[in-house]
Amino acid sequence: MVEMKNPIQEADAHPEINHLSLWRTDLAYFWVINCEPNQQDDMHYHENDDHIFMCLEGECTVRTPHKAFVLKQHDTVLLQSGESYQLCNTGTGRMLLLGAGNTGVNGNPRTRVPKIPSHTPFKEAVVA
Repeated sequence: MVEMKNPIQEADAHPEINHLSLWRTDLAYFWVINCEPNQQDDMHYHENDDHIFMCLEGECTVRTPHKAFVLKQHDTVLLQSGESYQLCNTGTGRMLLLGAGNTGVNGNPRTRVPKIPSHTPFKEAVVA
């Protein structure tokens, strides 16, 4: 499979979709997170799925139990499986993140623990 997509154009075409799937192969999954200011994900982890996020637009604060990282345009973060994290749009405009992860390890499907809806409004940022 060879397919070209522009993640920013895809997000612009589907502003109502917060987690926009781009590609899925047997080994990897690629998506765009598109969210408005003052939105945050729940604190969660993946048992068998590493993640890489690159900030395409806006500002993203990535919180772990030990540290917070502020991503600006083109900054990238690696989150290893088993490590809890939370994604927060702490900027004043839309946040676009390009995400990549494995589709699972040793035939096991991707995991997400806990299974709580993401992209919920916040007044004060939640820190684990």
